[in-house]
Amino acid sequence: MKEIKEAYQQCGQIVGEYAPACFKALSYLPLKQRQAAWAVLSFCHTAASADEKALPSFEAEADHVYKRTNNGNHHIWKAFDHAYQTFALDSEPFREFIAAQKEDAKPYDGLDELLMYAYRTGGAAGLMLLPILTRRKQDQLKQAAVSLGLAIQLIRFLSDLGSDQQKNRIPRQVMQQFGYTEADLQKGTVNKAFTMTWEYIAFEAEAYLEECLDALPLFPKYSQKAVETAAHLYRAVLEKIRTEQYNVFEQAQRSRANSV
Repeated sequence: MKEIKEAYQQCGQIVGEYAPACFKALSYLPLKQRQAAWAVLSFCHTAASADEKALPSFEAEADHVYKRTNNGNHHIWKAFDHAYQTFALDSEPFREFIAAQKEDAKPYDGLDELLMYAYRTGGAAGLMLLPILTRRKQDQLKQAAVSLGLAIQLIRFLSDLGSDQQKNRIPRQVMQQFGYTEADLQKGTVNKAFTMTWEYIAFEAEAYLEECLDALPLFPKYSQKAVETAAHLYRAVLEKIRTEQYNVFEQAQRSRANSV
């Protein structure tokens, strides 16, 4: 059990570094659930960070966990295998998440494409965590888990605008609707058209947060605080960007220009 404990701790360090808001929210869970959630989110981060060459190997290791033939020595696989068996996790959302990583990062045409990607990544992560967050009423809480994960993914998307990964992925139809041009996007222009485009996507994220919070009383007492905190922390991310007049986009663009 010492090795498992150490494996969980290393997963916790990963989550604390790449998703501090999630790490803080998860701190309200009981230890066993908190550790399992660390393992799941470490799985997500590692899969999302893997390049085309590494992803097939990662997927094969995951298959060993699903089939209970895991022999992996890496801390992620030790912790993930233990969490997977302890909470009888479902392999489907993990498979969906990995499948989403295989898609080319092409520009989105419509909002529906962005929402589908957010569903296949953040929504899938919500479903991964659901058996950890509650043993009962999982059918009733499935949509709430998806909504929270989807909202978080959209908010991460909005906060990463201007980075290399997200630079050209604002849905074109949404940009056109508000008169924001490709030239504006390339320059990192923050104007009324940009804020309306940004707010249009933010409205979707906030609606999903509300949908999750509406179901909060259905979650068991041991996980309510964690779910509520996650929703409030990520809503605060949106408010911070608004308070700073959306300059996160301009800052990311300047950072990219200086690194060229």
